[in-house]
Amino acid sequence: MNTLLVTVDSLRADHLAQYGYDRDTMPALDRLAETGTVFENAFSNGPYTRISVPSFQTSHHLAYEAMDEFPTIASILSTESDTTTAVVGTQTGIGLVDGDFRFDETIDLGRDSYHETATSERSLTEKLRDQINRPATKISKYLQRRENERLYNALRTPYNVLFEDGGFQYLGYTSAERVTDRALSWLESNADSDFFLWVHYMEAHRPYGVHDDDPAYLDSPLDEDRIKALMKKAGLRPDEITDRERQLLIDLYDSDVRYCSRHLDRLFDGLESRGLWSDCNILFSSDHGEEFREHGAFFHRNYPYDELTHVPLLVKTPTVDTPARISEPRELLDLAPTITSFHLPESVTPEFEGTHLFTGDARTVFSLGQPNEIAPAVAVRTDEWKLITSNSVDQLYDLTADPAEARNVIDDNPDVAAELRDRIPEHLVTRDVNPPRAPKDDVDREQLEALGYMELRE
Repeated sequence: MNTLLVTVDSLRADHLAQYGYDRDTMPALDRLAETGTVFENAFSNGPYTRISVPSFQTSHHLAYEAMDEFPTIASILSTESDTTTAVVGTQTGIGLVDGDFRFDETIDLGRDSYHETATSERSLTEKLRDQINRPATKISKYLQRRENERLYNALRTPYNVLFEDGGFQYLGYTSAERVTDRALSWLESNADSDFFLWVHYMEAHRPYGVHDDDPAYLDSPLDEDRIKALMKKAGLRPDEITDRERQLLIDLYDSDVRYCSRHLDRLFDGLESRGLWSDCNILFSSDHGEEFREHGAFFHRNYPYDELTHVPLLVKTPTVDTPARISEPRELLDLAPTITSFHLPESVTPEFEGTHLFTGDARTVFSLGQPNEIAPAVAVRTDEWKLITSNSVDQLYDLTADPAEARNVIDDNPDVAAELRDRIPEHLVTRDVNPPRAPKDDVDREQLEALGYMELRE
């Protein structure tokens, strides 16, 4: 059995024609939609990579706190002699995760020439920030876990002031062309193996407009200096971005998605030419969305609003031969139980927090995280309501009347807020990593050990 998981960093669902967008930004997805399942309301479990990717690789919300506590999709499948490989573009968020995803092989293509140019031109302030950023991040995480909010804020404020001018990252990443080339090369060598291949593109992530010489929604490419200035302004001073500049950012973003589609088509062509397409499970999604000042910011540094958590999810599998659209909520936490079931339908797998995508009714979706607070916000989402709880302020949105989440109605609906708050699992409030379940008997222990589950805890 073969499975391909494709993710595109920062790709929001409502910027795809398959989800009603007026631009056909990713026509390659029609190849999945024509024979597969489109999940219309799929949500990430965090608004940025550091939380979202660990959660969908393990099906545990708090995996970003302790990756080594949990089996991953790759570690589970590797025990069954499947070849597991990741081909990824640059992932700055992943670099902040403790532990790894335990693939047999991880092909991280790093950064490209744009990054080298940007790095060489960086100011002394920017370079100094790079040197202290990682230890500062570790100190921040230490204080967060101990809920020392006073000291955390005391250190964070001068750090932000000191590095405001040089602190916004606009460095480049690996192009979709190179990622696809490397994935196709890997497929050529492994077409006869049972595999789980994860391909992660960076094209919808800032900086936009870096790799495409013929942007679909612009008259001509922007020069690098203009891109750098626009990215930095949007990141540091979003309120100063004009309507024209905002539209330019959207045009750049959409053009990058269209560019990525060309290379996704190449990847799909490669599966077909190698005789892998019809029998391969193919899942397509994103780790999170992207904001264009819907809630005052750009990119993905805000609360878990829908523009940051509503992601595309399309699945083509030989086990489902009729195209369908499913409107009931799903979450990326459901990826791990779904993928492992494709390969191990009869085997014991760890207890996941997610559920198989093709079973069960509508979910209550929980998403975590926003920067610059001692504890991550927790968002609780149903079809009708969303509650966001945080140290600063609680927010409640009536999604039926206000899908843009523009009006906080918590004061008018205290009972609804209380009911949603009661749904939040205790470990998401305390941020205590759930211990793996104890084995039921000796046979169960042997099976869990074979999956690498017991040894991770001991």
